[in-house]
Amino acid sequence: MGNTHFYQHIDRLSLFYSYFAFLDTDAYLADQLFIKHQVRVHFCEEYVRGDSPYRVIFCHVRKRDRARFQAALEELPKKMMLLGHTDYLDVCGALWSECHRQKKEEANFRETVDSIGQAQ
Repeated sequence: MGNTHFYQHIDRLSLFYSYFAFLDTDAYLADQLFIKHQVRVHFCEEYVRGDSPYRVIFCHVRKRDRARFQAALEELPKKMMLLGHTDYLDVCGALWSECHRQKKEEANFRETVDSIGQAQ
């Protein structure tokens, strides 16, 4: 995953698509931005926790549309702030840092298991 404060690029091998994850609300505020920037987004999955106003949305866009998609997402934090979601950037930062921490822990666990397997 690439480092961004409010959305993440997901490293996945594909000739035609770029994959992303971002946070949105149940009103799907990003959709209006995608329409404004004339970018077609293919939504894959979404996850929401009961106590959170935000949902994580996984999607992909054509590689040729990646710049327009990212331009649309660059406007999302301002839109969230205007509509009263003042904690949006904090929630995004906490979520992505937790994801990166878990990814590192899983990598360390795999290395430990591999070294134990090699020792036997």
